Amino acid sequence: MSMVSRPLLSHITVLLLLYLLSSPGQSVRAQDLDSDQVKAAYLFNFIKHITWPDEDKKNAYVIAVYDDAKFYRVLKNSLSHRKVKGKGISVIAFDSPQRGKTQDLLYIPSHQNADVPRLTTLFRRTHTLVITDESQYKHDVMINLRSNEQTSAISFEVNKSNIIYEGLSMSAELLLFGGTELDIATLYRETELAMQKTRQREISLNKKIMAQQQALASSQKKLTELDLQLKQRTAKLDKQQQELNVLKHDIAEKLQGLKDKEQELVSIAELLDGAEKELLTQQESVVSQELANQKMAEKIAANRDILLQQQVHIDQQLAQLQQQKKELLNRNEIIDEQQTYLAITTVLVLVALGVSVLVVLLFIKNKKTTAVLSSTLHNLKDTQEQLIQSEKLASLGTLTAGIAHEINTPLGIAVTSTSMGMESTQAIRQQFTSGKLTKSKMEKYFSGIEQSSKMNTQALERVIDLLNNFKQVAADQVVGEAREINLHHYIEEVMSTLFAEMKKYQVQYQFSGDTQACITTIPGAFAQVLTNLVTNSLKHGFEHKNSGVIAIRLEKLAAGGVKLIYQDDGHGMSQEVQKNIYEPFFTTKRNMGGTGLGMNIVYNIISKNLAGEITIKSAPEQGVTFTIILPQSVPDPE
Repeated sequence: MSMVSRPLLSHITVLLLLYLLSSPGQSVRAQDLDSDQVKAAYLFNFIKHITWPDEDKKNAYVIAVYDDAKFYRVLKNSLSHRKVKGKGISVIAFDSPQRGKTQDLLYIPSHQNADVPRLTTLFRRTHTLVITDESQYKHDVMINLRSNEQTSAISFEVNKSNIIYEGLSMSAELLLFGGTELDIATLYRETELAMQKTRQREISLNKKIMAQQQALASSQKKLTELDLQLKQRTAKLDKQQQELNVLKHDIAEKLQGLKDKEQELVSIAELLDGAEKELLTQQESVVSQELANQKMAEKIAANRDILLQQQVHIDQQLAQLQQQKKELLNRNEIIDEQQTYLAITTVLVLVALGVSVLVVLLFIKNKKTTAVLSSTLHNLKDTQEQLIQSEKLASLGTLTAGIAHEINTPLGIAVTSTSMGMESTQAIRQQFTSGKLTKSKMEKYFSGIEQSSKMNTQALERVIDLLNNFKQVAADQVVGEAREINLHHYIEEVMSTLFAEMKKYQVQYQFSGDTQACITTIPGAFAQVLTNLVTNSLKHGFEHKNSGVIAIRLEKLAAGGVKLIYQDDGHGMSQEVQKNIYEPFFTTKRNMGGTGLGMNIVYNIISKNLAGEITIKSAPEQGVTFTIILPQSVPDPE
């Protein structure tokens, strides 16, 4: 999410910061301020709003300036005597950075932008805040200073994911000083496209390397034959001088070819460097996505609080309905008494007419009361639909958190295999440069590169499969249309999205039975049922347990349709809980966030939407078994 800076506010803020950085008693005039002083003021405030992991142990904050003597002097004069968070500020300068040096903040000037990727890679995981000036490398920057040539104003961009990945944290007030937050989603899409291009280049380069390997083998064979011929024809050197010159010319051409191939190998190494950076950027994007999922979980918790408030409101309405029923009974008793009085006093015609008018008025009032009760019932139904929709959103949030967690594993494998390939390339390059490269080492290198590429491909295909499963299940949750599905395949898709939640509780999943059973049903409704059953087992059945098993068995019925048997070996439930489990708002975790709608939604979906049946069998500490009967095809809605 990007934030719009306010030019007037940022201008006033910078002037105030410059005033604070100036020495006591010295006046500051706007015309004396230049861009370097403004940048120094920004760096001072960045330290105020950034928190380092070991900040309490620091004696002073170290600012390193890379290859900019003028700005180094400005910082030295402006900040050396200042203190921030009760600590001093030390300013150093260097031209050839080394990873062993320690600094808290690294400033890279605009004329050294070409070194931004190399420097960010060198100081990665050192808890260093990198400040760049007019950098175009959006994937690598943390905070990037920008200048407006028309207004002479200076602002900055923030890549929050890179700051978090480096182990740093920033305050929410930082962006109020005129900064903007980079669009991480756009950077992620650019990275994904770059990865696809890199894979295509990698395949093409592998083919070229195989061809070059064959050419090298052929050249080696020819060189061996020529060397043998030279030894055999030493005695006839004078007569074969012309042939020797031709052979020398051929050798020179082959040496030139070897140099060209060496340059191609250098290009391959550079491409692999770029691929590693892109994979690291994608991993940082996944970290940002996990933060977004946590925010969604917080929203779901807020929705549950709203559900509790609505439940209290519904209880009040039910009490009002009971009171109105009592009033109706009292009125009916009055009408009975009046009818008896009419039978006794039939002679009094005028009185009988008056009583008749009274009866009519009571009937009209009773009719109005009935209309009010009907309206109240309609409102109760609307409230129930809202509660069901909120429960569906909670289920979709669980799927999102699970799929984000699962993507981390294959991405980590891809990063590791790429790093291994890079190390092998550097080693083979050193051997080639020193002239110690042999055929066996080259074959070993090609084998390693092929294995790394295969691991990359498998890991990325796993990511694609997980995303496809999530998209299919999420789309079915929204659409709600009936279609024919392979029940076993669809169960595997839904359970894969819940794998992260089951792993958190150390619960294993087992499937058995018919793998070819196909029915025409509503996939979204079925996914909602399965998700609620698994969530119920994790929260109730496996609470305070170290491990567990969820088993699903699928049987095809002779009369048509299927039987799904869902079992867990958790705590089980008592007869009292089984008796009320399908009742709305019944829960054993009333004060711990439970809504009591999960199993009620399961029962309504199976009996109404899917035209099926569900039964339960359980006992304390003996797990629970749900048996679900589904028809071959759901009936068309009337």
